[in-house]
Amino acid sequence: MKTQPRVKLGEMLISAGLLTQIQLDEVLKRQRATSRRTGLLLVESELVTEDDLTEAISIQLDTPFIRLADFIPSMELTEIVPESIARAYNIFPIDISAAKMAIAMSDTMDVEAIDTVSRISGKRIEPVLSSKKGIDEAIEKHYGHSAGEELSASLEEAVDQIEIETEEEDFTDVAEERRISDQAPVIRAVNMILQEAIRQKASDIHLEPRVNCMEVRYRVDGVLHPVKSIPKKLESPMISRIKIMADMDISEKRKPQDGRISGKILGRNVDLRISSLPIQYGERVVLRVLDKQTQQFAIDQLGLVGEDLTRFQHLVTKPYGLILVTGPTGSGKTTTLYSALNHIKSVDTNIMTCEDPIEYDMPGVNQSQVNVRAGLTFAAQLRAILRQDPDVILVGEIRDTETAEIAFQAAVTGHLVFSTLHCNDSPGAVTRLLDMEVEPFLIGSSVIGVLSQRLVRMLCPKCKAPYIPTSEDLLLLGTDNIPKGTVFYDHVGCTACNQRGYQGRLAVVELMPISSDTRQLIMQRATSEQIKAHAVHDGMRTMRDHAVRRVIEGLTTFDEVRRQVFVEEVD
Repeated sequence: MKTQPRVKLGEMLISAGLLTQIQLDEVLKRQRATSRRTGLLLVESELVTEDDLTEAISIQLDTPFIRLADFIPSMELTEIVPESIARAYNIFPIDISAAKMAIAMSDTMDVEAIDTVSRISGKRIEPVLSSKKGIDEAIEKHYGHSAGEELSASLEEAVDQIEIETEEEDFTDVAEERRISDQAPVIRAVNMILQEAIRQKASDIHLEPRVNCMEVRYRVDGVLHPVKSIPKKLESPMISRIKIMADMDISEKRKPQDGRISGKILGRNVDLRISSLPIQYGERVVLRVLDKQTQQFAIDQLGLVGEDLTRFQHLVTKPYGLILVTGPTGSGKTTTLYSALNHIKSVDTNIMTCEDPIEYDMPGVNQSQVNVRAGLTFAAQLRAILRQDPDVILVGEIRDTETAEIAFQAAVTGHLVFSTLHCNDSPGAVTRLLDMEVEPFLIGSSVIGVLSQRLVRMLCPKCKAPYIPTSEDLLLLGTDNIPKGTVFYDHVGCTACNQRGYQGRLAVVELMPISSDTRQLIMQRATSEQIKAHAVHDGMRTMRDHAVRRVIEGLTTFDEVRRQVFVEEVD
């Protein structure tokens, strides 16, 4: 029997009157350029809602669909399916009978979630498709207590149930410490710390020993926020639990250690990079959170717009030369490099990387990691990579003269090379390289473009409020740059952004293509001020100009750009 061909998603949305053919064609063009999913691009462009898209997919799959916005569940349902399970699998209970239970799911093929709910409910499960956003909002709205309260309850349980003496000698027995750290209350407490970090979209988790407690702080959107004070008697077993998970030595407390944890947290594939350091009152542990499912590597999502985006796309498709991305630690340089590689990768291109460490897996890219203990430095690894017939090379960072010279030689011998450098702006990259004793002729003949960037926090769209700027604010922007009728905004705080007023970050960038005239200035060892003046004359939009535009657009605040971009001017 011949099956009917499946109707394409875009055609269904057009038939439903939710999309026009012109809009679809534009999104499909972006999809081909970025290799990102069409549905994701449609939602990001605000052409359709996530619910509309999910409903169209349900018709494609011939699966029941529910909008949860106005749904009110019975108390029985939320008692049978605990909040932790609902959050972990992104599900929400919607109906129950003698033999079966219906649950809303963002992935109706998640067999593990279905089996888990069937086991705890004793019912046969009927999946119903719903949007992930709709399920998240239903969980926040209908479960009886917040995630923060659940974390507090978990810590109280750990304190109440575990009997630990506070004297230091009680923790000298490694076997006893391992036994304590493996007890259920400690495991739950650690898991709750990790889960809450994922919920808040934290990039780092800090566990900091104090005199009478252990402070937990999350770095969210580049800023550290206090979360919880852990009782001192839970400090050692919780840290030991993390070290066991990361395959670190729990008996070693006097030396720094590194480890890694990979697994699922709240149903998400997450990598955790662990670093421990002995300090005055115990071991300080920092966990870097790499959420593979939230990270997107799309060149048109970097913050570049208009002519800057076109110029950068042109640069990354050149056959050879060196492209540098500069900025301080945590400014998104790695994301930019990965996005560039993702944009140009193909079956007929050999892309190789030299990283320290490998932060994200990139299908289709040959990634390798520095191992200094084994003698595999950036320079040694880069030499080996050049013998692997590469077309494109990513060097995680140019740290020394030896690495710089090899990278530059690769760029002038027919390879496209990407790397990062620590300096304040794009013209300053030239001065930084000269300080590293790289010859001017190598810089001038190799570098084809420099992108400098910072990350500023975005205003929460649900609670931002109009703001009347001060004279100091207007002076910072420059009155000539402000269109008439511009409305400025400031942060307020609501439940959607955890009362912070900000949600997510965006890049403020400065792209400097290297022209023939700029090459001549480099050969003459011109200052960064001279190079910058020439680049601006050639049409470079400075980071300052880009920051001003972001404030005028109502995407961020005066305080943010003052903190991240105008810091030298303020100081």
